[in-house]
Amino acid sequence: MRAMLLIAWRGFVQQATSRAFLIGLLLMPLYMLIGGYAPQVSQLSSQQSAFQSVRRHFAVIDKTGTFIPPIDAALARDDAKRGLKALVDYAEKNVDKEKLSAANAPLAALVIDGDPDSPRDVAAFQVMGGSSGAFAALQPYLRPGADVFDAPRARFVRVELPVELAAAPDPVAAARPYLVGDLSMQGPSGGLVKLWAILVLPADFASGKAAATYVADDVVRTGLRDFLKEALSEELKKRRAQSLGLSEDASIDAMSASAAITTVDPDEETKMTAPFQQFAMVGPMLVYLMLFLAVFMTANMVVTSMVEEKSNRVAELLLSCVRAETLMAGKLVAGLFLAFLLVAVWMISASASAAWLYPSSTSVVADFFASITSGTQPIMMLVFFSLAYLTVASFYLAAGSAATSVSDAQAIVAPATLLTLPVFLVPVAIAFDPNGFLARVASFVPIVSPFVMMLRSMSAPPPVDVLIAFGVSFVTLIFMIRLVGRVFRANLLKPDSTPSFIAFIRDFFGRRRAA
Repeated sequence: MRAMLLIAWRGFVQQATSRAFLIGLLLMPLYMLIGGYAPQVSQLSSQQSAFQSVRRHFAVIDKTGTFIPPIDAALARDDAKRGLKALVDYAEKNVDKEKLSAANAPLAALVIDGDPDSPRDVAAFQVMGGSSGAFAALQPYLRPGADVFDAPRARFVRVELPVELAAAPDPVAAARPYLVGDLSMQGPSGGLVKLWAILVLPADFASGKAAATYVADDVVRTGLRDFLKEALSEELKKRRAQSLGLSEDASIDAMSASAAITTVDPDEETKMTAPFQQFAMVGPMLVYLMLFLAVFMTANMVVTSMVEEKSNRVAELLLSCVRAETLMAGKLVAGLFLAFLLVAVWMISASASAAWLYPSSTSVVADFFASITSGTQPIMMLVFFSLAYLTVASFYLAAGSAATSVSDAQAIVAPATLLTLPVFLVPVAIAFDPNGFLARVASFVPIVSPFVMMLRSMSAPPPVDVLIAFGVSFVTLIFMIRLVGRVFRANLLKPDSTPSFIAFIRDFFGRRRAA
């Protein structure tokens, strides 16, 4: 036992201080930071695109003489809708909600519970003065150090056609140089702007006898076209309602109707929050993938270490002092310690990354880890992780003992890994139903069992499943160790060429004892 522990400690220190291990140890936290920061950058980019997006300037040739005011009103509502959404998001992080609710209930209802898709809320936001008026009213209720509110600017702006274009026999043909970008026209603020599109409304448009014409050089990006179509459709519906006898106010009220939905959590006892519910579903799969990577990463290190010691005659020196079985056990235990170290560092990095990048999620992550580390769950996870690692690492160790170089060892290990990888990914398929029929059946399949139970141990599986899965995994490991021990003893001191994958598998499961 003492010799095995010395070999394990030597292998652990040697691998833990190697460049490859340190890089692998640090790469995962780096990936976590990149993966956690990327959504924030994307969100920031989307917000910036909303605030600083390229404006689409368009002109309207209205031969009916009645649709330009409704279009301008729709543009104002669109600006208010986007401003309300931005202010609601801003208030979530920068407004003292309790103080605001106590002092100004109407404003609180708008910026805390406001719905940008509700015509009534958008209309109330416009009455308040839009983004500038609502933000001015929010000033007394901002938290210390609150960010500056940047209201999104208008994405669509209507411009007037130059007089000579409007008076031309064919205004669309005359405006072609402006539409293709050869010429610019004067915008509402006095500067030069590019004309994106022209909307032509024929005289019979309101009666439905003629269709409107949308003229643009870019017909792929249809945001402006869709906006104009919706604005015109709403105006036509309102007019149709008025023609049926409804007053203008009644038709507007009918067009502004929207459904209000209140979300109620029936689980009054646990009061599990929505973010925790989502993370509770995805979290176990992320933890399993982390353990899965740790198993195969450290198993590959065992192969590399074994091949290096065999090639530089260190293995011969060790075998002159200890038995082959002791050397094999020491290598496996060293790799297991490395796997524990990897998982510990990765877990701490994941928690630190979540706390740094998403401070509001700290309690959610803490609750999740508390839920998977209560009772016997951490013991089950530790046991099945060890069984999974020892089962895989023992095969890798046999491959390392039969190879004369790292590339030769990989030639043996790679085909086996590719063949079994879909099997080892079975737990990912059962992550959202860890106690279902497929999960229970997979728990009793040799080799796959410890991997499945690593995932299931985070969801409190039935005790009978745990006992049967442990028995299957343990018997499989003993069987694997016996096979590996025979191959390890037979091949460790062989200086000849590395066998092929087929030959290695034949020797691995063969009954004959190698000389």
